Amino acid sequence: MNFLKKLITSYKDKFQKPEILLEEESPTCPITAIVEQDHRVVYFYLFASQNSNFGMKSCWVRNLVEAPDESEIGTMLNGKAPLMPKQFCKFPNGQKPLDAYDLKIIWTEEGDAAALKYQGEIVAIIPSWSGEGDFHGYARDVIGQSNLAWEIGTSNVFLERIEKAKEFWQSWGDDLNPFQIQQPQILKIYEETFGKQDTYYAIDGGEWPPKGLYLRKGTSKNVFATVGVSLVPMPTVEMYFEKSHELNRIELGLILNTSISESDLQETANYISGQSSLPWNNITFLGEGHTINFKPIQNSIFNAVILTNKLDVLPKPELEDYRSSKVNFLWMVPISEKERKFVMENDKSDIIHRLNKIGNEVFSLDREEVV
Repeated sequence: MNFLKKLITSYKDKFQKPEILLEEESPTCPITAIVEQDHRVVYFYLFASQNSNFGMKSCWVRNLVEAPDESEIGTMLNGKAPLMPKQFCKFPNGQKPLDAYDLKIIWTEEGDAAALKYQGEIVAIIPSWSGEGDFHGYARDVIGQSNLAWEIGTSNVFLERIEKAKEFWQSWGDDLNPFQIQQPQILKIYEETFGKQDTYYAIDGGEWPPKGLYLRKGTSKNVFATVGVSLVPMPTVEMYFEKSHELNRIELGLILNTSISESDLQETANYISGQSSLPWNNITFLGEGHTINFKPIQNSIFNAVILTNKLDVLPKPELEDYRSSKVNFLWMVPISEKERKFVMENDKSDIIHRLNKIGNEVFSLDREEVV
């Protein structure tokens, strides 16, 4: 081999493009997991489209060559995945390359975080709060806390959470899956609260997760309520609330008076169906006081809704906890653009106080604005 050929071969080896060992989509969110390996290092990634705030999250898995003494800042700036410095490595001389056949990803129930297993053992975890500060994830082969990954440790609560998630995903393959168990229980509570249903819609489009919509046509109002949205916890809640189990599961409802047509009822059902997927499609969550667009019925004034269960006039179905999480029933109360702006600029309790004053008028799209 002549000198030039040796030089080219050496250059190619040094800058070898990484190989994708595993690529998998989240079961609930538009997030992709990738395990990438070159001749130097292995990384675990989660990323979403540029239109979301999720971005890309990364976690070091293992070095395949001897660890450097210092952090590879220059490598990072050149777009190359950096090696873990020696002081943080359990295996400073490097480890064997991973075999794609032995890799498996386990997603959390929310679908916005995941663990990587190799030969049946968790070797890396990217939680939803990855990317906050200098934290990127947990790795089995780290010592202490580096800026590429933190040591998992045997007391890490995420280990138990991953095992529970594994059990959750497996339960959907049971003869009696979670939806088949929970649907009749939720409908029973709705019928006790609102009355017997007149119509039941499947609103999942034949896709997982299964969801339904209860509709009660009353003499003075029509009641819509989702069935099964709460079976999957919403993503990102734990990034903002310490007690995420109190806020991460919801069902949605809407009450309108009977002055709407049959076609408007159908359009409203389609609208609620779309909003029931919003948290996962947009990698976010819905909660008390949040507002979203409302355009199923031709109305020039009330084109948004505020989510709440705090209005006195609204029924309050008591849904049972599910998988150690509270299930919150949120009503979609139509509001105008002017009222929505008021919500954004003031304490949310102010609009609730004003809406409380008009009582049953909140169910009418012909009411007067309260601001």
